[in-house]
Amino acid sequence: MGPGKLRERVKIRRGELVDNGHGGQLRQWSTIAEPWAEVIGLAGREAVIAHSFEGIGSWRITIRWRAGVLASDQLRLPDGTNLAIAAPPYDPFGNRKWLSILATSEGVEADDGE
Repeated sequence: MGPGKLRERVKIRRGELVDNGHGGQLRQWSTIAEPWAEVIGLAGREAVIAHSFEGIGSWRITIRWRAGVLASDQLRLPDGTNLAIAAPPYDPFGNRKWLSILATSEGVEADDGE
């Protein structure tokens, strides 16, 4: 893969539990990185969620190698779509040049609208 394929800027976001001031906690999302990425839509389907049909999409996002991306992190695409990481990020060639992330629109936690 050449660097010319990295055409979209994505946000890698990490959730942190913070006190809500009423004895509970809520998850607050903050951007930890904004790398350039190749974003490829893989598949889509519909599922019944909360008694209604919802579209669910899957993507493969490839960025330059970056250590520390967790399966619990989320991604935000340039159009504002939030994605949950579906599998641990992996190095497709084993040479620490690229990081592939499989992500889905299913299971995305609500966020602060950043």
